[in-house]
Amino acid sequence: MGQADRQKTKKWLLMKITAGELKSREIFTLKHLRLVESRIREVLSGLLSDEVRGKDVLDLFAGAGSLGIEALSWGAGKSWFVDRDKRQVFLVRKNLSGLGLLSKAEVYSKDAFSAVEYFQRTGKKFSLIFLDPPYNQGQLTKSLKTLSAYDILEPSGFIVSLGFYKEDAECENLPCVFDRKYGDRRVKMFKKSAVKK
Repeated sequence: MGQADRQKTKKWLLMKITAGELKSREIFTLKHLRLVESRIREVLSGLLSDEVRGKDVLDLFAGAGSLGIEALSWGAGKSWFVDRDKRQVFLVRKNLSGLGLLSKAEVYSKDAFSAVEYFQRTGKKFSLIFLDPPYNQGQLTKSLKTLSAYDILEPSGFIVSLGFYKEDAECENLPCVFDRKYGDRRVKMFKKSAVKK
């Protein structure tokens, strides 16, 4: 990391990728963003790394892009990043560029809900969708309802939600296969193939 980047870390934080071929490489995140703790990313790696190898991943409410980048490190084929904040979109692109991952990514400066509608309209589907919206704004429940209404999840695909520990959001028609609290965060995982017919 150059001197200019070190000076910029006064307003940015550095976080390390926890697993996969990019393990221990660093990415930038804005100080005001709520980080996905390394222990959570490690747990997700253990649960999902084999499931996403060579497949497409969507990181909604991407922030700095840490979850989608972790998935690429696990061997995902391509990650799509969506965030409406242009500063965070810039940061996602900066992180992807620094890791040599731009060719394995698509980055959208877009509202998450209109992005889901767009993907459904264009026929795009994903094997894994990450949801990490702002706390206590009703966005997690709204996101899961939107994903229930717009089918952009592949058969046997997963949705991983990260919300406030008191939030008990559900995804209609998709059973929860993992539910655990880490500090003030609740991680839930829903699996499409577990749907009862």
